[in-house]
This record gives sequence, structure tokens and C-alpha cells, in this order.
Amino acid sequence: MSNETDYFHDETDTDDLQAARRTLRIIFATAYGMLFVAGTIGNGIVIAMICNVMTAMSRTARWRGRRRVSVSSTRHVFIYVLGLSIVDLLVILHLPFLIVDMLHGQWIFGTAMCKLYWFGECVNKLLSSFLMTVLSWDRYLAVCSPIKSFRVRSNSVAITVVLSCSILAIILLFPVLQESTVVKVNKHTGLPLFDGTEELRISDLHGTTISKCVFDAGSPLFMMYTFFAGYMIPALLITAFYLQVIIRLHKNARTVRRHGLHSKIQPSRRVQQVTKRIVAVILFYFFCWTPQWTLNILSQFSLITVSWSTLTLSSIFFAAHLLVCFNSAANPVLYALINRELRQQHVIAMLRRRQSISNATHAAVEFIEKHSHHSTPTISPGTQSDSSAHCEDVNGKEANGNTKADQTAHSQDTFL
Repeated sequence: MSNETDYFHDETDTDDLQAARRTLRIIFATAYGMLFVAGTIGNGIVIAMICNVMTAMSRTARWRGRRRVSVSSTRHVFIYVLGLSIVDLLVILHLPFLIVDMLHGQWIFGTAMCKLYWFGECVNKLLSSFLMTVLSWDRYLAVCSPIKSFRVRSNSVAITVVLSCSILAIILLFPVLQESTVVKVNKHTGLPLFDGTEELRISDLHGTTISKCVFDAGSPLFMMYTFFAGYMIPALLITAFYLQVIIRLHKNARTVRRHGLHSKIQPSRRVQQVTKRIVAVILFYFFCWTPQWTLNILSQFSLITVSWSTLTLSSIFFAAHLLVCFNSAANPVLYALINRELRQQHVIAMLRRRQSISNATHAAVEFIEKHSHHSTPTISPGTQSDSSAHCEDVNGKEANGNTKADQTAHSQDTFL
């Protein structure tokens, strides 16, 4: 799991091969930059939407005396999706460091940032798989046993599950924090250079010493248990849960058609749409994660050898890593933005927020008007009739103005 950017730097190559390496660096850096922008915007929008919806739900519960509302049964799903969006956002935020390392040719952020980079990226990717598995499990419970699982599908359980998954991911990947470090290497040979050695002195003399942020697990045990915990077991569980959901939906659709409760077309279409979405989720997971894990396993057991001269294979490694980042950038669309209920709850929450602002503004206007009525000076008796008439005319105009102000405030209230 060393930094793949090393494979794009070898000044002993021919001019054509060096040009090819520079072109690949630019292509992959551009792709990572696009994923960074898209993933940051997408996950940021989802986080903002869910926070807005959950805040509105909490406010509604307080206003109604903490009575159960109709959307409370879906709030725990929003907690899972919120956790997944935060994790995916953290994965995406690592990309600028990779882009700089790729374009600059070496790691320039120090040892502490190197450890944080590898630990954060690995933990977040592992946690992303955990949360996608939890989401498939929740959908299975909602479809296959909605009544028995009502207590399990709650806010407190969702928070506990997210925290447990986070702790498990941190424990499993703690060796990354210990072993990742910045090393000096010769950019021509790729061999490590140790302090006080003649090789380092000669490399420094010729200006071929560069710094690289690397993580080498050493033992295949780490690769194997992260492979099973981060890919194989989640893949099997996601597939099993969603297949059970598809089977139950088709069974229910057949029951509906047999008893003639609804039309024969609408349930079939809905089941087909849900089936296509579930199949798309499963295939997308395998499409994004299988290449990288396959290459890592083959490389760990020396079934393939990646060196600086293997430009094609190193490019394949980068493409596989790009797919994993693409998964984190696309998850907001796959799990949140196409969720009609989340969009509807977000719109409702925004309308309620606007209404509360409008009501507060209207109350402030009424308070100012009432205060201005109390501070109006009285006219003493014995004043000349012309002055009285003049004051009455002014008061009449003020009254008309106040009426217009009320109408304007009301129209603004209606508009907002």
C-alpha cells in the first residue's frame, strides 16, 4: 500500500516514456481534482439537507409536546446517510494531498501529516463499507420485518451503530498509524535511503533524493483481515440483504395481484423500479471496490510485481484507486439525492423555516406599530380649529399609512 505516485517518476527513462509519465500525471491529477469538486459539493449538499430536516423534526417534536410525528420513523435512516456522507466527504478531502504529491513528485507535508493522511483515508474507506452494509440491513428490516424491527430502527440504535462502526474501523486500522511514515528514496532506483549511509550522501550530491509518504504493512495478515472486514464480508451482506428485499417485494406484488387489491400494472412497475435500483447499488459497489482489492491482494502475495518500469500496471493501480474515490463522490446521489422522501422533507423544512422568519418579522412590525401608537402626543383643548383640522388630517394620513403598512407586511408574509 505504498504511495502509487512513485511509479510516475523515473528520470532514467527515454524522452517518450517521460512524456507519457507526465501526461498520465496530468490526466490523473485532473480526474482527482474533478472528483474532489464533485464529491465536496455533493456530500456537502446532502449533509446540509439532512441537518436541516433533522433540525426541523426536532423543532416540530418540541412544538407538539414531543408527540410522535409521521416522519419520525425515517429519521434513523437520515442518521445513517448523514454518517455515510460525512465519511465520504473526509475521503474526498484527502485528494488535494495526493494531487500535490503527484504533481510535485514528492511528499512535502511532513511525517505527522503523512500518518494522518494514510490513517484517515484507510479508516474512512473501511467505515464507508460498514455504513453501506448497515443501510442495506436497515432496508431489509424495513421490508421483511417492519413490525418486529420497529424498536431496532430507532434514532438511538442508529447513533449506537454508527459509533460502533467508527470504533471498529479505528481499531482494525490502528497499524496504519504506526507504520506509515515519510522515507527518503532515490528517484532513479526507488530504493530507500537511510541516514548516515554512503548511498544517501551520493544521492544528495546528485540531487536525486526525494521524500515519499509510504505505508508498508509487511505481514500479509493485515491485508487479509482488512480485505475480509472491509470488502468481502460487506459485499456478501449487502448482496444477501438486498436480494431478500427483492424477493419479498416480488412476493408481495404477487399477493396484491392475486387478491385484486390494486391494479395489475402499478405494483409491478414499482417493484421493477425498486429492483433496478437495488441491482444498480449492488453492481456499483462491486464495480468500484473489486479492482483495488484484487490488485492489492495480488500485489501482497507477489502474484504481480509493480515497479517503476511497469507504467501500464501502475496506471491500472491508479485507475482502481480512482474508482474508490468515485464511489465516495457518487454515494450522495445513490443514497440521498434521488431519495424522494428526503427531498420532500427538505422542502417542508425550508417552508417552515421561511414561515417562522415571516412570523417573527410580522410580530416585530406589530410591536413597533403598537409602540408608536402609545408614544403619539395628545392635543390639549382650546386649540384653534385650523390646527385641529390639520392634526386630524395628518392622523388620517398616518392611519392610511398604517393600513398600507399592514397590507404590505401581510403581502410579504404571504410571499415568504
